[in-house]
Amino acid sequence: MADINQITNGALDQYAISNKQKEDRDPQELGKDEFLKLMIAQMNNQNPLEPTENGEFIAQLAQFSTVEGITNMADGFETLSASMRSSQALQASSLVGGAVTVDGETSSMLRYGDLVYGSAKIQPGSDNLRLRIETEGGEEVESVDLGFQPDGELNFKWNGMDLEVNGRMMDIDYDKFPVDEDGNPLPHPEGRYRFSLMGSVLGQNESLDVSMSSRVESVAILDGNRVQLNLDNGNKATLDQVQRINEVF
Repeated sequence: MADINQITNGALDQYAISNKQKEDRDPQELGKDEFLKLMIAQMNNQNPLEPTENGEFIAQLAQFSTVEGITNMADGFETLSASMRSSQALQASSLVGGAVTVDGETSSMLRYGDLVYGSAKIQPGSDNLRLRIETEGGEEVESVDLGFQPDGELNFKWNGMDLEVNGRMMDIDYDKFPVDEDGNPLPHPEGRYRFSLMGSVLGQNESLDVSMSSRVESVAILDGNRVQLNLDNGNKATLDQVQRINEVF
């Protein structure tokens, strides 16, 4: 009578030979289908006088359940990942044509009918704040006294003429603006403008960081499900660099 181990080993050897031509599988990898075939082969070739013990058979079934569970879990994660990619792409696509305030951007494109948005972090002890607006060529077009502003986030909007800071309209010298035929002041021309904020911080004159809005022209999904925003100034930004999603009129 053949030994049970010899019979089992023979079945394993036959199975290994029949699957030797599968080049697309890692030789160390054992899927749930292969595991089940091996267990059935072992049952078919076992010694009828010394059948597999119940405990051993149950242990093998438990192993099979574990393998199947891991496989199903991996499939589930892949489905979840694909769903997340689709969701991110859909959410990011809604930003196209909109304006986002991006960390580190100090310039913004002025378009008639739209607003330029900006923000800054005001440190405790700051005073005598002044916002400077200049063309890309460095020509100053506005220098607005903001005075004292509470510490925290400062947000402002500019339409080329009026400036609103934290919900309050700033005093602007409209007399220096050109006027139309009815004598109404005209805003600064469309184009790209740079913004800077100066102030006294604990008695020392300092420049405070300003982040400006940019129009989102398109989005791209990168490796690792990262979303990239392609901005109207040619720069690119990730979602973690976006400080605020702004309205566009």
